[in-house]
Amino acid sequence: MKGIRFYEELVEALSGNVIAIDAETPLLITEGNFDCLSALCFEPNSPVCAGAVSQEYLQENCKRISEVKAREIHPRLFERLDD
Repeated sequence: MKGIRFYEELVEALSGNVIAIDAETPLLITEGNFDCLSALCFEPNSPVCAGAVSQEYLQENCKRISEVKAREIHPRLFERLDD
């Protein structure tokens, strides 16, 4: 999926979920937050919703991963992205 960056959430409560950010047009909203798709619930392979994530959160609590790995970890995210 060209232009999307994927980050595995390493926070225990959110493990099994991925954050997706549009790398080509990362819409910077207020104070360094990026628009994203992320987990809605504290369960693996959670439903997703639109949200915002800070660069600090990504650096401290996430690891950048490939699309292949993101698809394995969080298939429900791709139900939304593949539409």
